[in-house]
Amino acid sequence: MSVILASCGAKEVEFDKTTWNDREDFLYANRKIMVTDLMENHLHEGMTYQKVTNLLGEPENYADMDYNKIAYQIEVDYGWNIDPVSGSYLIIELANDSIVAGYELVEWEHYKRITSFYS
Repeated sequence: MSVILASCGAKEVEFDKTTWNDREDFLYANRKIMVTDLMENHLHEGMTYQKVTNLLGEPENYADMDYNKIAYQIEVDYGWNIDPVSGSYLIIELANDSIVAGYELVEWEHYKRITSFYS
């Protein structure tokens, strides 16, 4: 499905819980085209950690446990290298009571943050 959407020039689609976690090898096939709708219409401050994981699944990593942040990989580009050269993550910040305090889409290049978009 993602190949068809990419060939049609589709850049964004509505968030779908089932296809959010579809993987091709170890990369998520649909997250990049769903993340805008997810952030605008489904994810919001005040959600519990449990509601987030029910919606998105378990986070791939815990971005910064000192600051209660979890992360979901959106995309990774390996270029012609074995190591990743760029990508993006959805970072969700949790308050001490495991309630979503904020979230951002962080793009990085060679392990350097280049842009972010805040909720």
